[in-house]
Amino acid sequence: MFDDDLPEAVRHASAANVLQCLTMLADEVAGLHLPRTMLALQKAIRACRAEQTRSVTMPRLRRSAVLH
Repeated sequence: MFDDDLPEAVRHASAANVLQCLTMLADEVAGLHLPRTMLALQKAIRACRAEQTRSVTMPRLRRSAVLH
C-alpha cells in the first residue's frame, strides 16, 4: 500500500482527521441506538488513537514484509 511511504507527519495528520470523523459518527450513532455500529466505531477510534500516539522512533514495518 502506498501509505507506508508517507512521511510520519502526514500519517499522524491523516489519523487525526480520521479520528475526528469517527468521533462525529459515534456521536450520531449514540442517538440512533445501534450497538454493533457503535462497537465498530469504538474499535476504529482506538486504532486511530494508537496510530496518533505511536512513537516516531518505533520502526514501522512495511506491509509487504508483514503479510509474507
